[in-house]
Amino acid sequence: MNTKKWQSIGTVLGETNISEFYFSLKNYKAKKGDIITTESKIPSSEGNVVPVTVWGKISSIESSNAVFPTEAAQELTNENIDIRDTILPTTRDELICKVIILGFTFKDNLKLLPLNYPVRPAATVSYPSSEDVEALLISDLGSKHPLFIGSLLARDAVKIRIDADNLVSRHVSIFGMSGSGKTVMVRRIMDELLEKKYPMVVLDIHGDYLGFIQKQKKLYPNNQVKLFYPNLSVSSDDKEIIYTLIDKLGNSLTDPQKDFLSSLLEKVKYEGGSLLKYIELLVRKAREYASDSSKSFKNIRPASMYVVVRSLGQVAKKLKNMEQTNFRHRQKMSKLKFEELPDAATEPEKIVNKGQLSILYLKGYENLPASAIVSILLENLFKHRQEVEEEIPPFLTIIEEAHNFIPSRSEDKDNLPSVDTIRKVITEGRKFGTGVMIISQRPSRLDETIASQCNSQIVFRMVNQKDQRATTRDSETLSVDDSKQLPNLANGQGIISGQVVNFSLPVQIKFDAELINDDIGNENFITAVENWDDKDSVKQRKKFAKDLKKNGFDVIWDDGNADLKSFEGWYADLVNLKPDIIFMEGTTPVMHFLWDLSKKIKKDLPN
Repeated sequence: MNTKKWQSIGTVLGETNISEFYFSLKNYKAKKGDIITTESKIPSSEGNVVPVTVWGKISSIESSNAVFPTEAAQELTNENIDIRDTILPTTRDELICKVIILGFTFKDNLKLLPLNYPVRPAATVSYPSSEDVEALLISDLGSKHPLFIGSLLARDAVKIRIDADNLVSRHVSIFGMSGSGKTVMVRRIMDELLEKKYPMVVLDIHGDYLGFIQKQKKLYPNNQVKLFYPNLSVSSDDKEIIYTLIDKLGNSLTDPQKDFLSSLLEKVKYEGGSLLKYIELLVRKAREYASDSSKSFKNIRPASMYVVVRSLGQVAKKLKNMEQTNFRHRQKMSKLKFEELPDAATEPEKIVNKGQLSILYLKGYENLPASAIVSILLENLFKHRQEVEEEIPPFLTIIEEAHNFIPSRSEDKDNLPSVDTIRKVITEGRKFGTGVMIISQRPSRLDETIASQCNSQIVFRMVNQKDQRATTRDSETLSVDDSKQLPNLANGQGIISGQVVNFSLPVQIKFDAELINDDIGNENFITAVENWDDKDSVKQRKKFAKDLKKNGFDVIWDDGNADLKSFEGWYADLVNLKPDIIFMEGTTPVMHFLWDLSKKIKKDLPN
């Protein structure tokens, strides 16, 4: 490291301490966030005075001109005079930089040490070369497994790497507004971890990470990339899940009805399998008990039992609808291979394996069922890591839209089953190699205990003050100066702090264009409308309606979902209307339902 070649850019001002100093900057020679140095001397433990290089980061820059008073500016404005037409000076600007001290290094060692003696006033401030700054950052990081994620925001030539070991073991949070660069950052980390064959489980609500499976053969031929759709496997031991689903998705129950449900769950044994089939089994058994004149439950009236039957049926119906919605979304991406999620209790190695990326596609599922799916999945995987034999290797769980799974108590949703599970995984995970990455655009809506367990933070543009306060509250290393910078960051620019780096760094994240999901696109909706053309089915439906009108029929579009009608209400209106002809349109998953409905309509409207 040749310090003599470093460019002189300023002079240290009169008052200094061991944490920060100010210096006068030459015009246009450095920017906020730049890494700078100054030569200084400190006392050694042997009583000698030794030369050191002090490193710092510019946290703010202020400009002033003492010989250009406010009155002069007002006069120029009022009289519409160009300053170049006056004798006023324009080259007397004074630039004052505030520097946060990062530490010092000795001549032959780039390991940063904490400064315990103030820098010298009037000392020269230098601008080290990009190569030397990068060498310092890598040497000081001391990582066996560095991950490349981008470049220093103030200097493109300085490549930034973070420590993989601390990332996967000590948990990380990624916060920022929608579109600020969170997903870009996660893809960058995933790309690097795939090269190291580190297993990952991604909870993907929107399909942001499906590009990995699209490009798997080209970019990751030595990795397994699996794309799963939910299959919630439960056993009769998972009673709390059933209680929560009925409480949130079904009808509210009275105490006698809750007693019957509790007894029902005790009596009906289920070795394990689909949650939907388990609920359908409970419905059948509950109906049997209700029609048995209460012989099995002498203290509970049949009417109360039928309420439980209807509530369980309502839960089953909603779960079916969510499965069908997820199925329709998968149909739009027919080129991708979706597999049913294996049972994490009995086949964890199919989900977590060396070099494997497992993506769970949750689109279409409401918060509560999605939370139940995630809770059971992570609970079982965590148990396997706790076992002595360790059936699966260490892995990283990536939780997108984390506020849906770990809401704060103020959201009144902290009884979601995933909250307790993730809280346990994140507090005990370091011992068992189950790291967690949480991503959210609303950190103020996250469970505080879970968010505070993340020892590293990557924060992107954030304007909402409540979210800013939550971010600084949960971070021990994000400074006040860093938090002030958050509203002004551009897309793809973030501040990294915590144990993945030795000090907070403003970074431009590398954008991996090849990892975008081609089926979802780039949200260019204006172009989509400009190129819009109705599908053939829509064209046929419009032509059919027009032809019917020509032949004297009154055509009514009857969409019960759009009108927010219940099925019973919609059907009663249909029967009262007594139409001459009924046309129904549906997709493959609901064809059996439409056939049954046709039979019912013929019976109720024989003419």
